[in-house]
Amino acid sequence: MPVKPLSALSLQALCERIDYVRNGEIHSLTPISATSIEIRFSVQDKARGFDWIDVAFVIDGVSDAKLVSDNVLRMLSMDEGITVDMDSTKAALAIGAYKGRIEDSPLYIVGTTMGYEELPYNG
Repeated sequence: MPVKPLSALSLQALCERIDYVRNGEIHSLTPISATSIEIRFSVQDKARGFDWIDVAFVIDGVSDAKLVSDNVLRMLSMDEGITVDMDSTKAALAIGAYKGRIEDSPLYIVGTTMGYEELPYNG
């Protein structure tokens, strides 16, 4: 399944469907190229009776990011889920509740566009 582009509206709908990844799991953080990063989560999907699925967010046109090693990645708390922000000039994703201040997050990615892919659960 190819990556589906997200708009501000479709991003909000997706995040509500997966409860902003609250209490989910981070599976991987993968640089695809110098300006493209994929972050993959396991989440419960409200649209599927709360079955577990994996969702990969792909941020393109990355201009700023604070990344962590795999060891630290597994220790990040997902109690607060993710913060997402998208407008006509930027697309940002951060771990935790950091609306308006994503640079304070322990992990964030800022780019120009964001897409996602739904994948089978890989718990």
